[in-house]
Amino acid sequence: MTPGYGEAIGIVGAGVVGGALLVYLREQGHDPGVFDPPRGHGAMNALDDAGTIFVCVPTPYAPGRGFDDSYLQAAIASIRGSKTVVIKSTVLPGATQLLQQQYPQHRLMFNPEFLREATAYEDFIHPDRQIIGCTDASVPEAERVMALLPRAPFELICSASEAEMSKYAANAFLAVKVIYANEVFDLCHRLGIDYSAVRDIVAHDERIGGSHMDVFDAGYRGYGGKCLPKDSKSLLDLARRVGIEMPVLGAADRANAALQAPRKAPRRARVAAGIDAAETSIRREAA
Repeated sequence: MTPGYGEAIGIVGAGVVGGALLVYLREQGHDPGVFDPPRGHGAMNALDDAGTIFVCVPTPYAPGRGFDDSYLQAAIASIRGSKTVVIKSTVLPGATQLLQQQYPQHRLMFNPEFLREATAYEDFIHPDRQIIGCTDASVPEAERVMALLPRAPFELICSASEAEMSKYAANAFLAVKVIYANEVFDLCHRLGIDYSAVRDIVAHDERIGGSHMDVFDAGYRGYGGKCLPKDSKSLLDLARRVGIEMPVLGAADRANAALQAPRKAPRRARVAAGIDAAETSIRREAA
């Protein structure tokens, strides 16, 4: 029998992460209650019978404000009763512990997700690591929650802050890797060297691997998407607040802003500057 079968489970947020979790739990014989009004799941009482609730809401980076946990705060504030609350939204180190203090009736933990948007479900059911980060209040629940999730070759129950930091450290490293690959691409292009051959050779170094070495994302340079930009900026903001310099990540963030500038430019400005034609030429040579 599936561990935890028959236990009522709830999910707040059914987007990329929550949606993958929902499909997986249904395949395991559960029937989770879901609360996500924008996606048609508007009944908060769907969570009332759940003993464990996974929270999978956005935590964006807002210009001028930085890390924005307003959706997360609203989600947890709306949970009634006393629950085991598993945060899958990316949060800054220390956030789960602060929320535990704010909501002592619950048992909060952090379970980071390391999936890619394009292959979310496959990544979810075949994780390379499964991490449960606990507060003192949620430690007794950790093994039970771990049993609800897909198994992984590396599994660890640790403190919430360690789990939170691991998520940011991983995404920030991938951001730096993208920028480095772009710099190598530019050097290859200048020297008349086929970057694709260089990329393939380097990717087969088991210490490096091939992920995040393709320099074009939807036809543009640098790293975009929902995770790497916001997580890199949030980590840089946190480091500045505690007086720590992160010059490598800071340089990657600035380089990415320059690479992403054509993506954000109005169409008229792009044409006037000849950006479209130049990018088409580079893409053709890189193909």
